[in-house]
Formats: sequence, C-alpha cells, structure tokens
Amino acid sequence: MAKKLGWNTNFEIDDLVIDWEDDIYKSFPFLKLEENGLTMKKLDELTAPSDNSVRGLVKSKHHKLDGLSREKMSGLLGSLTHGWDRTSWPIPFIKVNGEKQIFDRRHTYYVLQELNNDCKNISQVPSAEYIRVKSELGGIINRFSDISILMMASMWGNVYGPNVDDTKFYQFKAVITKILRQEKEFLGLKKDKIFTKDIIRDLFKYMGGEDRYPDNNATVTRVINGSYADLNDDKKSEGTDEPCIMSNIEAFNGYIEQSDEWLPNNKEDENAIYRNYVISNNAYHMTDIIRKLTLTICKEELKVKPGKDSKLTKVILYNEKQSNQSDEIRKSRKSFEKEFAKLFYTIRDSVLLPVENYLNKDVIPRKKLSDFNLEVYAMHQIEGEEEPIKLLGEY
Repeated sequence: MAKKLGWNTNFEIDDLVIDWEDDIYKSFPFLKLEENGLTMKKLDELTAPSDNSVRGLVKSKHHKLDGLSREKMSGLLGSLTHGWDRTSWPIPFIKVNGEKQIFDRRHTYYVLQELNNDCKNISQVPSAEYIRVKSELGGIINRFSDISILMMASMWGNVYGPNVDDTKFYQFKAVITKILRQEKEFLGLKKDKIFTKDIIRDLFKYMGGEDRYPDNNATVTRVINGSYADLNDDKKSEGTDEPCIMSNIEAFNGYIEQSDEWLPNNKEDENAIYRNYVISNNAYHMTDIIRKLTLTICKEELKVKPGKDSKLTKVILYNEKQSNQSDEIRKSRKSFEKEFAKLFYTIRDSVLLPVENYLNKDVIPRKKLSDFNLEVYAMHQIEGEEEPIKLLGEY
C-alpha cells in the first residue's frame, strides 16, 4: 500500500509527491491548470453537479449516490479511510457560477463526504483549480458551455487516468449525444449545423477516444456512426423530450460483450447464471419471459442442499421494439415488475390455499420475490442513464 497522508496530520499540498508535470489534463485543449492551482480546499467548498451531468448521467430522486458504482465506492472507502494517497492527483474543479465544481473524482468526493459525516476529521482535501481556455483547433467547441467542456474533461481524465473502465464505446456515445443535444439548445443552432460527423469525430478525439482505441477502427466508426444515428433519429415518445440511447440491438449486444458484469444469455460462471431478455410493452410477450424466468429461479433453488444458497441469477432486460420511445421503455419496466409479482404471488397463494384450510394462515411461511437469489436490471436506454437500472426494489 502506498504511503497515506492521514486526515489527522493536517498535511499540506507540498506533502504530495506530484506537481504540475503530473497533470493528466495538461494536453486537454480546453482547460488549463491555474497558476498556483494546486491547493488544499475545505471539502464543503467543492460541489458536484446536482444532476451528475459531467458524466452524462442524471441522478434519480431517491439518493444522491444513485448512478455511482457501488464497487468503486466500497474500494475507495477502504483506501480513503486511512488517508490520502500522496501519489494521487488532487480533485479537479473549475469555477462555474461562483461554485467550485468538480469534473472528475466524483466517487472520491462522495466517499470523503461520507467519511467526514461519520468521523468529522476531514477538514481539507487536495484540489486542482482549472480555467477555460480556447484552442486554435477547437472550432465550435470553443463556444460550448462550461458543463459540456467538463463532460469532455471527465472522459479525458478516465482515458488518461489509472483506470479506463469508464471509457467503453457506449459511454463515449452517450456523452457525445448528451453534449451535442444540449449545445444545440445553448448555441441556438439547427441540427445540420451541429449534429455532424465532423463535430462528433472532434468530440471523440478531444475526449481521448483516439488514444483509447488506437488500433480499433471498427469501434471508432461504431461510436461516430452510432452517435450520428441517435442524434438524427427523430423518433421520440409522445409527451416526453427525453431522447434514447442504445437504440439498436447491436448496441445492447456490444455492451454485453464488453462488460465485466455480464455474460451472453444462458451462460454462467462460478458466481451467477445470466439471462438476457428482449422485451416490449406487450402483455403476452412479457408473461412468456416471466414464466421462463420463474422456472429458472425455482429450478435453481431445487438444486440447492438445505442451508446453502442457490447461485445468483442475473437478468438484464432490453426493449428493442420501442427503443426510441422513452415513455414506452419506462412502461415496459414497470409492466415487467407488476406482471412478475402478479404471476408469482398468484401461484404462491393458490398453492398455499389448501394448507391454509388446516393451519393458521399467519404461521405459514410465505416466500417473496426478494427471497430468491435474483437480480434484475433494465438496460440503460434513456439519455442520462449511465448503467443498467435495478428493478424489483418494491417487490
């Protein structure tokens, strides 16, 4: 473990073994480290965007940590509890509307907040202040809003930082489409002036995409063409302005192929079995999928010896037929939850009915969906969603 600077030692910025030469953003053309920008800042002076838009992600209403990787949070908690790694680059920020807004290290920031709430011993944290600059080659990007530049810088930081997990092709595509849609409104431009392959290619380049995929022309083309198709597809759900992402089955299959969390349908590893279902907001189709899933989880439980846990069943759902209709995508998720609960609890109660004629109903164990070793997710298909959405929370 690298030497830590303990939170109770009142360490200073000079105690870090890094300086401006270690700046991973020094080649990013739209930001520049402020002179004497490496300083200690009070944790509560820094802010994260309220909607996580730096990463193209909209947080849910339920909790401020929704959308963040729980695995990363857990790993950082174990590390940051003991102090700051003196080789770690400080939390980067720029001033936006008077706020010191961070654009990377969000997981670090929130873990530090949690630790400080528990221990009250984190008075200051290392920070790096940046300012906007214009690039001779930046073209229209020089006119982009601060939030779009920060989204680009966040992806750049992931490419050139120690961990490239958050720079998969679909994440580039999601950020590109998010940026260009908001800049169309911000700059007041028509689609044909901003939703172009040249601008998409420039965004990809200035987010580090060419270095992330140096010898993979197929992936580069996939990002550019996929972003262009999403931006210029006029199909939207009625009553909503929310655009869709991952709007074709190839994007879904590509996600499964590149993900460390999923395997193809009907495959399994030592930890889980995997079921990948294509759904729609169609009752008959949904019931058929639920019937198959119910058989799977029940069969898995029957294999297990008493006192042992069954193998985890991981399910991911993708709405292909309505992949450009955000309202229908949401409805299909709700429909799955309701129909699954309806089918399972109806069968359960019917099976238990004869028993209730002989025993007190209140003493009969009644299995719930949450008792199964089961995780169900819906593919992130609506702009602002960054990772699969967990379902069945209320069942």
